[in-house]
Amino acid sequence: MWIGILVLITFGICAVACLFLSIRAAMQDKWHVFGALLLPAFGIGGTIVMLVARPITLELFGDSNLEDRPADVVAVVGEDLAAMHSDTVRFGLRYDDDTQLFHWYDESHDADGGFSGRNDIAQTWSGGWDVVGDEVCFSQGQNTTCYGVFQDGDLFYEVNHRDEIVNRFMMMVASEAPKERQPLSAAVVSAILPGRTLTGELQLHFGEPAYSAAFAADGDTVSVSRGDTETGTYRIDDDGGLCLAGVFHITDACLAVVPRPGGFDLVRDDRRIVATVTSLR
Repeated sequence: MWIGILVLITFGICAVACLFLSIRAAMQDKWHVFGALLLPAFGIGGTIVMLVARPITLELFGDSNLEDRPADVVAVVGEDLAAMHSDTVRFGLRYDDDTQLFHWYDESHDADGGFSGRNDIAQTWSGGWDVVGDEVCFSQGQNTTCYGVFQDGDLFYEVNHRDEIVNRFMMMVASEAPKERQPLSAAVVSAILPGRTLTGELQLHFGEPAYSAAFAADGDTVSVSRGDTETGTYRIDDDGGLCLAGVFHITDACLAVVPRPGGFDLVRDDRRIVATVTSLR
């Protein structure tokens, strides 16, 4: 961090020096020198402003996209904080500071301090976690970010140093499909899905696991009821994958349809079961 600050100061001095010399050149009617020095002065200065404006604004006024932590939630600290990151899976909404957007995500934490995750637009990440004081710190490459963790019933919040909620999630009991189970073919999936309604439970959800999904017979529409109704699209690819968009917290992804005793599962490419199917009518 200090190296970055030193670099910014050095380039800032250069920008000020160029601006000063360009003004002196203009006073002496040396317009060619004025133009030659004014360009780097504004170029370097503008770049520095773009780099530091958002961080300074955030520290002074906070992030308008984020909510402040409620006052009545309970801090998770000590052994409880370590335990909730040891061999656990979570699902929820994660804030992307670069794009200033929220994405549905799931993340797995290992007992040995590793973690991996992915979001609804198929971005993936991995790294290491450790409890430092009353915060959990995640390291990815050279970057380390620490959060305070708070609990509100079944809901958990990760908050930044400004006490803003960055991520919110629920703990899941998620499982993987056995490798020996082979997915159904495109011909079989095409025969059993269009015009039918599936019911079952989501393994990655935000408080409403039970669902009913109706697949149109004469189009690509799928209507899912999970308390509220959400409408998206579906298609079946050449490998038999059920490709969904706009439902099940999925932006656009293809899931394998894998049979099991008593039904079948909708499975991601990493073998994670997204949803179980218990009936087809």
